[in-house]
Amino acid sequence: MSSSLLLPPASLATERLEALAAFYAANLSLSPRFTKGSRWARRVLAGPGHEAWLLAWLPGQGTDLHDHGGAGRPSAAAVAVVSGELTEFTVQPGDFPGLQRKRLAAGEVSVVDDRTVHGMRNLSDAPAVSLHVYSPGLEAMRTYLLDETGLAPSKILRAGEDW
Repeated sequence: MSSSLLLPPASLATERLEALAAFYAANLSLSPRFTKGSRWARRVLAGPGHEAWLLAWLPGQGTDLHDHGGAGRPSAAAVAVVSGELTEFTVQPGDFPGLQRKRLAAGEVSVVDDRTVHGMRNLSDAPAVSLHVYSPGLEAMRTYLLDETGLAPSKILRAGEDW
């Protein structure tokens, strides 16, 4: 058996992730479901070195600050907003860590590397739908608390099970 068969798949390049997210978002055939308890998420496809998830967000729904798997097998990601709008909060490290806020409207794509800590929230008054492409496929997300002293690990969420 070749030793290359035992290695985890490499992450796709940023440009490829962004292009896949935009393409998949523009060619959706699955309708999302909106649930009051929490955002809805379903893995919709997987390909070489990546997978895609469709998420539905009602107003006020969002994620905790999180990374995409951490040290074990981290994933880079591209998020395409299909409809509505989402706000992304990205941790800015430094002596006084803070959050950078970025509004994403329908048709826009945001890309994060495999070490970025960020969160997403629907701050609008209307539902939103997004398509997320992870490379390699997402196994877990580590969540964090942020205060004036920095980031503190909170919990680990298994992809698709703990969402």
